[in-house]
Amino acid sequence: MTVEVSNHEASVIASVCKNKDVHAILGEKAEVFGAYGDVFEFIREYYLQHKAVPEVGLIEAKFGQVILPETSAPTAFHMEELRRAYTKTRMENIMLKAGLALKDRAPADVLAQLQVSLSKLGQYTISARDLSLIDIDAAAEHFDELKKIADANDGTPGIATGFDAIDSAYATGMAAGHYIVLMGYTGRGKSMWSGLLAINAWLQGRKVMVISLEMSPEEYRERIYTMMAKGLFLMSDLSRGDVDPDEFRTWAVKMFKERNDFIVVSNQGNANVTPNMIQAKIDHHRPDLVVLDYLQLMSDNAEQSAMTPRMMALSREIKLMAVNNAIPIIAITAVTDEDNDKRDAPPLLSQVAWSKAIEYDANLAIAIHAHTDSDIVELAGRKNRHGPLFGCFFKVNFNSGIWEETFI
Repeated sequence: MTVEVSNHEASVIASVCKNKDVHAILGEKAEVFGAYGDVFEFIREYYLQHKAVPEVGLIEAKFGQVILPETSAPTAFHMEELRRAYTKTRMENIMLKAGLALKDRAPADVLAQLQVSLSKLGQYTISARDLSLIDIDAAAEHFDELKKIADANDGTPGIATGFDAIDSAYATGMAAGHYIVLMGYTGRGKSMWSGLLAINAWLQGRKVMVISLEMSPEEYRERIYTMMAKGLFLMSDLSRGDVDPDEFRTWAVKMFKERNDFIVVSNQGNANVTPNMIQAKIDHHRPDLVVLDYLQLMSDNAEQSAMTPRMMALSREIKLMAVNNAIPIIAITAVTDEDNDKRDAPPLLSQVAWSKAIEYDANLAIAIHAHTDSDIVELAGRKNRHGPLFGCFFKVNFNSGIWEETFI
């Protein structure tokens, strides 16, 4: 029996047998090898058991006469070619099925299924990256580039939060690829403080995009205007439209002159918001910072119904989105507590609702807690991958949107 392996699959198998660089395929899935997944599985299992790569003769004895081409390239090159070809073929099949489904199904349903199917292909477009610690030249070049960015950006390679207690501990700032988690009990100030971070980034010349699932875009805009105006307008007045048009226009023209855009996106409760949808908005608006308000109202790309696997997948997808787009992403998350009467302190990272994954994925995690019957909001650093933990307090007037760092 002769097994004819298609060009890409054959090249990978031939290269592994010749070069013995089996590490290039150990993390792959058999489905990428199509009908020859059993050959791939045999090579992998053989290596894991014997710590050696089988010779071509052994493969021939097990599977018949396997025709392999001559190859001189490393296995990683051929594996990338196979992965690219597999992804292209799968995309073509998915798009064809979607086109046929439009004859009998609503476009929204077809689009939802299309997004789920395409999201599963993302794993084949992401590869690991190796870095040698003894490559001193590469390290020096990297540090030099970071220094240039920091010098041009008030001493930090990322975006400063604008608050001394945090910026002194979080030296990188909100940098490219950072996943920043803001956590707190319901109604304790986390959404408003995330808006303050967004404003501070915007005032530094950055383009900001907020995905708000709790409020309409107009409601969120009123909140942001209130905090930007620092007491000129009350939130309660803006919510009723009780504002002098000339006074507002004078302030707004001055405030927004020669500034970057500040985008607010809301699903209005009509559709699931997934990382795929957010990625489409990122591609459209090209923001420097994204704020997600909040995670428990979102779905992962597979739109799983069970909350624990959904939140685990969602956290990983958001982290990868921050890395792949080279931007910081701030995500707000709810926390849980069995005893509602004891919510008298900032929550711990272990209390994040339905997900331990956030605890591992986050670069920075901050607990936000407005104390009951008080105008004091406490912030407690719960994780800081780039420096020490921190804590600070704010005196807040929620109606005027004024936050002042204070000591108590």
